[in-house]
Amino acid sequence: MRTYDFAVAIASDALDTEVVEDTIKQSLVDGLPEGTLVVVKAQGIKDYSEQGWKVARNRKFGVGVKEAGDGHKAKTTKATAEVVS
Repeated sequence: MRTYDFAVAIASDALDTEVVEDTIKQSLVDGLPEGTLVVVKAQGIKDYSEQGWKVARNRKFGVGVKEAGDGHKAKTTKATAEVVS
């Protein structure tokens, strides 16, 4: 017998984790061979700061600031230094 572990990350402002657990479990039970054991449980909730969410969104979901449209809009300027004697 082997076990297979899968990680699922879901980003949402609000979510009923019990409903999600039941939905995932039921879809697995219906699609896997008879006699397969399935355990689905929530691992917890993580709250992100604005910057932390941008990093996590990019790393976990592959959505960068360009795709999300919330990148910094600073313009490039050239500064020159002047030596005063």
